[in-house]
Amino acid sequence: MTTRVRSLAGRLRLAWPALLALLVALASCRDLTGPSASNDILDRLNALPGVQAQEILPYYGYPRAFQLDITQPVDHHDPSGPTFTQRAYLSYVDTRAPMVFAPSGYGASAQSWQEPAWILQANCLNVTHRYFPGSRPNPVDWQYLDIWQSAEDHHHIVELLKPIFTDKWVSTGASKGGETVLFHRRFHPDDVDATIAYSAPLLFSTDDPRPMPYLRSVETELERAAIHAYQRALLEREDELLGDFAAWFPQHGYTFSLPVAPEFESAVSAYEWEFFQRHVFKVSDIPASDAPGPEMVAHLAEAVRLHFDSDLYRDYFKAYVYQVLTEIGSAHIDTDHLTDLLKQEPLDVRVAYGFPSDLAFRYRPEVIPDILQWIQTRGDRIILIYGALDPWAGGAVELTGATDALEVVQPGADHGVQIMNLDRRDEVLSRLSEWLGRPITLPSGAPTRVAAPTLQLTLSASTGSD
Repeated sequence: MTTRVRSLAGRLRLAWPALLALLVALASCRDLTGPSASNDILDRLNALPGVQAQEILPYYGYPRAFQLDITQPVDHHDPSGPTFTQRAYLSYVDTRAPMVFAPSGYGASAQSWQEPAWILQANCLNVTHRYFPGSRPNPVDWQYLDIWQSAEDHHHIVELLKPIFTDKWVSTGASKGGETVLFHRRFHPDDVDATIAYSAPLLFSTDDPRPMPYLRSVETELERAAIHAYQRALLEREDELLGDFAAWFPQHGYTFSLPVAPEFESAVSAYEWEFFQRHVFKVSDIPASDAPGPEMVAHLAEAVRLHFDSDLYRDYFKAYVYQVLTEIGSAHIDTDHLTDLLKQEPLDVRVAYGFPSDLAFRYRPEVIPDILQWIQTRGDRIILIYGALDPWAGGAVELTGATDALEVVQPGADHGVQIMNLDRRDEVLSRLSEWLGRPITLPSGAPTRVAAPTLQLTLSASTGSD
């Protein structure tokens, strides 16, 4: 099986919730290893079966924070079989405060931030998804990476912590994280009191055709013409630009060990999609077709986040690509306007992401329609939020009115849409207040978005036991 890697993994260019964080505010310095009368919550966490907790430095003004390593079955159908350790991070307020539960669709860190936790002034539990660094079984048996197994991971964590955190629970996530909380609710609808899913499409194949026409409906003729002209100029100058493209990786501290030309064409093909997913640039920022080579490549690299194609990040996103090919799907990226200039054969996904050469990817078309049907017929207490300019909104869940749920599509917003910037913010907060049975008063002062700290990725697969 061969496929254009960038088309399969389009959502690698996602807007990470952690990258939209509040200004980091460390608590007052103290010795986290010494005795403290306030360490009772640490003792309670360590008393949970299969949990190892250690106190870490808190971020975003939280008084305390903890790293949790939680033992999980590799296969929840066989709880007595092999296990792995799942990494989670708890930002702690009080056991009597609400809990915002954020089972990520990707990795997590102590610096992960969730908007609902700020709104509710709540505890926040960020969980690394199974098979991502920090939560990888050893050995890796890919057959156990699926929606149901991950939902069981998250259910087990809720069961462990609910006896300690007895107030209301709200699950949340963005992009694949938004999908992940919907999947969890499908199999365990009563684990939480409400769910807020941001920018969470449900896709019906590995090449879902719906998002691309949606993108074309929201872009202007001027934008389309400028984007297509830039893409064509890149491909027309491919031989000249490959050296600058290859040099970008070591210049920015990354290695890239795959053939350069196919990746160059893949990045160029994805540019239109990425331009609209994040709206970092305006048409006036696009280099002219005769701009110097380094300028042409630098713009492309920033727009498509080229570091995600480095060896480091391909390892990180390996589990995501497996899920794309087996259950969660991805969007078709239209390259008809580039066909006459594309010369390279797409890389085999096994080679590109280091999968075993004999690994079979079998897409299960029944999985996502089941999730959608549940949301539309029984998915109560769910808020779905999309940015109208985000191409992923072409795969947005459509509510039928049969459930107590709310969907908001914000004009002018992209993949990083937030509640605080919604025209219908009061409606969202009112519905959430109704479900939680309490008034919601926004904290004073708006959250400050800053550049995220450097993400430290652990690439070792040895995070659990057989």
